[in-house]
Amino acid sequence: MASFIEEAPWFVELQRYKPVMFAGSAAMLAVNYWLVVVRPRHCVPGELCHVDSPFMRFNRRLYWISVVLFLLAVTVTYGGQAVVQWLE
Repeated sequence: MASFIEEAPWFVELQRYKPVMFAGSAAMLAVNYWLVVVRPRHCVPGELCHVDSPFMRFNRRLYWISVVLFLLAVTVTYGGQAVVQWLE
């Protein structure tokens, strides 16, 4: 990590925008929830967007993996800060 920051010092500046980045990611996941879970219920069987098509099954799996990774990132980022503050 140190060598990465040495090569790209601008990356440290992005730390200020963590809440905005997490909020933007959550908003995109919310839109994707509608696209992957809600909308396919209204599609006719045989359409690409139908809930039982292989494409939508793949998209749902990918969506839930993204949600888990997002929650893990939020937990590590803000949970780690809470532990550090608690230890001080």
